[in-house]
Amino acid sequence: MLVVPAYAKVNLALEVTGRRPDGWHDVATALCTVDWHDLAGVHLCRRSGPAALRLSGPFAEGVPPGEDNLAVRAAALLLRIAGATGFGFELWLSKQVPAAAGLGGGSADAAAVLRAGSTLLAAQGAAVAPEELTAAAAELGSDVPAVLAGGGLLAGGRGERLAPLRVPTLHLAIAVAGASVTAAAYAALTDEERRATGRVARLAAALEEDEVPAALLGSALEAAACRAAPGLADSLARLRALTPQTPWHLTGSGGAAFAVAAGAAEAASLAASARNAGFPARACRTVATRLGPLPPRAGRAAEGPSRG
Repeated sequence: MLVVPAYAKVNLALEVTGRRPDGWHDVATALCTVDWHDLAGVHLCRRSGPAALRLSGPFAEGVPPGEDNLAVRAAALLLRIAGATGFGFELWLSKQVPAAAGLGGGSADAAAVLRAGSTLLAAQGAAVAPEELTAAAAELGSDVPAVLAGGGLLAGGRGERLAPLRVPTLHLAIAVAGASVTAAAYAALTDEERRATGRVARLAAALEEDEVPAALLGSALEAAACRAAPGLADSLARLRALTPQTPWHLTGSGGAAFAVAAGAAEAASLAASARNAGFPARACRTVATRLGPLPPRAGRAAEGPSRG
């Protein structure tokens, strides 16, 4: 069995720039993978079905074990693309990343299965081209292309429009304030919250200079996410009250929030404060390593249609 990490991601900044007639939203976001990760084990074997999944870990409860699991769908899609008839995958996920937190845990699992599964298939003479892999990621979900590529990225569209983003090594504390439903957060947006501000572009320029202005961090979805899940607002307020000198920023649609620390020790202290108050939390570091290819059409990502 090939075991690989499935790195979560943090949206350092996200803005919603408009809503299209078809109901999708235009977004721009700066994101980076972090070293909080699940473990994905992938074994290629002769079997009648495409995939069997075994779950373990502290956040395995409630994770679907069958075809509703994104990792299982990734395995089936990969076999179809490779034309590997008669083969199947045995999958194992050690769930270390909380679900419904805006950290992309399920998407990261699917991306890990795509990477590891394609390696195993290539050894059997059923290679999958990089462009086929990225197309499969886009088919699976909005966040999968980004966590397949890994590292720092600017993203637009439904997540498939990617461009490299230089992100200096950041020490973060990440705490899960509550659960959030992405679709509900987008549905709760007001017209005033759907507007381009250029905040993501300004953050990208600042990161190039090794600067991380707190005023540019966070998600334009926060107010809508709190309206969609009222308990989230109370939890975020309680989290922020723990460390009033250090701002916490929602990632994506939440309910995880992150704080930028001066170093590993401060990140550990912030995470400990959050855990002592009952929040799942840990100290993290950004992972700049590129894990997979960017989509062939990747360019300077700006705005594009996303979830809504």
